[in-house]
Amino acid sequence: MDIGILFTKGLAIFTLLGNAFLISLVLFYFLSRPIFERIMKCLSDYALILGLFVAASGTIGSIIYSEVVGFPACILCWTQRIFMYPMMFLFGMAVYRKERSIIPYSMMLAFIGGMIALYQWIKDMLALYSSITLPCPAVTLLPSCDKMYVLEYGYITIPMIALNAFMLIVIIMYAALRTRTYDK
Repeated sequence: MDIGILFTKGLAIFTLLGNAFLISLVLFYFLSRPIFERIMKCLSDYALILGLFVAASGTIGSIIYSEVVGFPACILCWTQRIFMYPMMFLFGMAVYRKERSIIPYSMMLAFIGGMIALYQWIKDMLALYSSITLPCPAVTLLPSCDKMYVLEYGYITIPMIALNAFMLIVIIMYAALRTRTYDK
C-alpha cells in the first residue's frame, strides 16, 4: 500500500478521535460538570507537553504531505503553517525551561490558524456538497486551493486535520489559562 494512503488513513483516525474528544468535552460540560472539570485539570497539568505533541505532529505531518507524499501546499495551507510551525519550537522551549508564559500566545496562534483552516474546510465542503463556492486566493507559483488531495469519511480533508490540531491546542491552552498557574 502507498505510504500516502497509509499516512492519510492514520491521520484520519487521529482526526476522528480528536473530533470525538472535542464533542465529548462539550457534552461533559453540559451533562457532567465534575467530569469536565477533571478533564480540564488534566489538560492543564500537561498543557505544555500536550501542546508540543500536537504542534509537532501537525508540523511533521504537513512536511510529510509536502515532501514525502508530494502534495503541494496552496496559499491557505502555507498560511496555516505560519501559525503551526512556530508553536512546535515555542512549546519545545517552554517544556525545556518549564515556562508556562507562552500559553496565551500559543492559544492566539492556534485560534488564528484554526480560523484559516475552518475557512478552507468550509470552502472544500461547499465545493464538494453544493454549488456554492468561496474564493481561493490566487498566488503565482502556488497551486490552487480548490484541489482536494484527501477526503476520508466524507468530511476529513487536510484542512480538517489542521483544524482539529488547532482546536485541540486552543482547548488545551484554555484549560491551562483557567487554572491561572502560568507565569505572568
